[in-house]
Amino acid sequence: MMKALILSLLMLLSPLAQLHAQDYRLPPGKWWEIPRVVEYLHLNEQQQDQIDGLVYEHARKMIGLNADLEKAKLALAQQVDSTKFEATKVRAAFEVFQTARRKLETERFEMLLSVRQVLSAEQWEQLGALKRRLEKFKDREGRPPRSGEFRPGGRRPGGVMRPGAKGPRP
Repeated sequence: MMKALILSLLMLLSPLAQLHAQDYRLPPGKWWEIPRVVEYLHLNEQQQDQIDGLVYEHARKMIGLNADLEKAKLALAQQVDSTKFEATKVRAAFEVFQTARRKLETERFEMLLSVRQVLSAEQWEQLGALKRRLEKFKDREGRPPRSGEFRPGGRRPGGVMRPGAKGPRP
């Protein structure tokens, strides 16, 4: 009974954390290198270089933090499924899991702040609009289009404008 409760709690917390964290995410992929996005946001080469360096630096850190999270998740599952179930050990493993997740999310947020400092207020607003537009085109599994599929300005492949879309026309 206790195992089922803990697993249910984990399953409930995970989507809530992801839902909350989605507000603080950048578009996927190397969006700052896509010519149409660069043009849409009016990014200059210096900004592109800065963003590239910042994302690389934070991505290196996040790889290790994600590994720590996966290890903590595995350890927690082992404690929950143990034949010698001990609530104290499960709570300790859960705390390690929560700490690992918090560190990863903090690093993601720091990356976002770093990128935000490179962009002007207008560019940041345009990036947010682009991200919201991208959210509308998720596939059946909830994944956004690949980075090469961005269509700033609301254009579909082939240059056809989406009904009601606003944005620059090439």
